[in-house]
Amino acid sequence: MPRAQRPEKGDPMYFATDWTRRIDFDALRSKRQARLRDQMEQHDLDGILAFEFANVRYIAGLRPLWTPNFDLMSAALITRTSQEVICWPFQDDTPHRRSTMYWMNPDHVRPFPGIIDAPNAASALKTLREGMELLGLRRGRLGVDLVKVPLVEVFSEVMPGIKLVDGDVCMKQARAVKSPEEVEVMRQNSDLVAIGFETALKAVRAGRRECEVLADVMHTFYTYGAEIPQCNLVVCSGPNTAPMQRFAGDRMIQQGDLVFMDLGACWNGMFSEATRTVICGTPNPQQRQIYQTVYDLHWRLIHAMKPGVTAKELQEAIEPAYRESPFYGHMQRMLIVHGIGVGFAEP
Repeated sequence: MPRAQRPEKGDPMYFATDWTRRIDFDALRSKRQARLRDQMEQHDLDGILAFEFANVRYIAGLRPLWTPNFDLMSAALITRTSQEVICWPFQDDTPHRRSTMYWMNPDHVRPFPGIIDAPNAASALKTLREGMELLGLRRGRLGVDLVKVPLVEVFSEVMPGIKLVDGDVCMKQARAVKSPEEVEVMRQNSDLVAIGFETALKAVRAGRRECEVLADVMHTFYTYGAEIPQCNLVVCSGPNTAPMQRFAGDRMIQQGDLVFMDLGACWNGMFSEATRTVICGTPNPQQRQIYQTVYDLHWRLIHAMKPGVTAKELQEAIEPAYRESPFYGHMQRMLIVHGIGVGFAEP
């Protein structure tokens, strides 16, 4: 979408209108499926049966039921030959999803067969097999991303013509390259993170607890339509910054504290994330030196970025400068560079 047609920065959560063109989600879904089928061809896969929430979203556009164990609460199937897909939402969600997922054949939105465990693995697989047969997949190589032992044990019995193989690598390679529509969603979501940080900066002051700062940010995220936080969001202060406390605790922020924040959310099926460190009050000389060190590493990363460079290469680009810094061996060693998209961390 041309830059001029995008809403102004700072207003990422907009309505559908008849007077301007915005994100084309039908094109987004279509391009995802086309890219995935190209990858399936390269990996010699006749189909992919996905259980992991991001892959189900990528294949079918199904907004998942966000639960701590959501990875085996829904499924989606795509084949190389059929232009249609099938999804299995969580059982109780099926009527709602059938009524709202207008891009799907209603008969292809089917209830997920409960928890796949030993007692009901065979009956669950029969339900999934019916979907495969509906798309003409009775024999061939079927890629899966997540699997439970009971499922593997009865798979050959229920689906004798299907060979179970790894499909996760294929999914990750398809997801690694974003379409223009996906990039636009990520731009809008990055604006949402920026708004969240504006809230956080106003919330950081002496006498407030880390969890109170995060509560204000979460209110902003959900006000603008976020589905779920990017991960276990972090607000840590003072002594909690090194070694890092990777959550928002009940410590009261004090004057002179460094406050580290890692914030992000899922919006329209794609994640965003950013980290920032601020000072409550006026920094002392050592804090200024710490901040300058991180600032310099940050700009080295930005200057190293160009098409084709991997996250690993970016990570390696800052290692020499970090080793030369006065804080080598004393800073929290974190994953500095990672991908993001329909999953909160991608290759």
